[in-house]
Amino acid sequence: MFTAVIVDDEARNIALLSYYIEKYCPKIKLVASFSKKKKAVEYLCSSKPDILFLDIVLDEGSGFDILDEVNHDDMQVVMCTAHDEFALRAIRYQVVDYLLKPIEIQDLIATVDTIEKKLKSTNDKQVYDADLVTQFNSKNGFVPKHLAASDRYSIDFVSVDEIICIETHKGKDKAEVVLKSHAKDDFLVLNMSIQEIEKRLQDAKTFFRVSRTCVVCITAIKSILRNVQYTIVLTNGKKIFISRNGYRSLVDFIEKTYETEV
Repeated sequence: MFTAVIVDDEARNIALLSYYIEKYCPKIKLVASFSKKKKAVEYLCSSKPDILFLDIVLDEGSGFDILDEVNHDDMQVVMCTAHDEFALRAIRYQVVDYLLKPIEIQDLIATVDTIEKKLKSTNDKQVYDADLVTQFNSKNGFVPKHLAASDRYSIDFVSVDEIICIETHKGKDKAEVVLKSHAKDDFLVLNMSIQEIEKRLQDAKTFFRVSRTCVVCITAIKSILRNVQYTIVLTNGKKIFISRNGYRSLVDFIEKTYETEV
């Protein structure tokens, strides 16, 4: 049995989610619920539930303020909100999932099942899974569509959320796409220009053009080196050299997207 707490500024939302948990999530025991931020903070500073269902807009401040005030390392935080624009910020707080109101029962069950399985299988209680936030983005239009990559032998349809980098080279019309599963020197050829790809990716909100010849997914950036030359290191080890202006523009974009300073 796992314990849970609900924090939501509307009593009807608390009542509905409590009912869903009791009826559809029998392994979860609801131990407390709060409609006031102050009371919630007082409780969470002394008692740590396994799962925290947290609204973003509260009577005072936000759910993110609660996470700033309490140690939530041992809690699995599930954001429950009617506002879809905070998904990227939620990633920074390592939330387990981001459920849009009105909450769908199947989404709640899937989230709780994931938490239960991972809490049982690991001693590390924090089970942040970026894939769940990616799934939320997919359902709500942030990750838009597939792109077609072709060569003389085949046409491959590439999921946008698999792309970490797109490059083009002088004198070439077609762009090269690097995927999460690719080695740093592997790529697929897209039958379109980098300008066309950038336009198609504008709704994804996580792609940024760091130079005239390169677009990167900021969630695939492992580090940015600021030595003699500014260098982006991607999760597959690929390195991309950028100018000072490109670096400044990228940092501005990251700070605006994640609402934080880097």
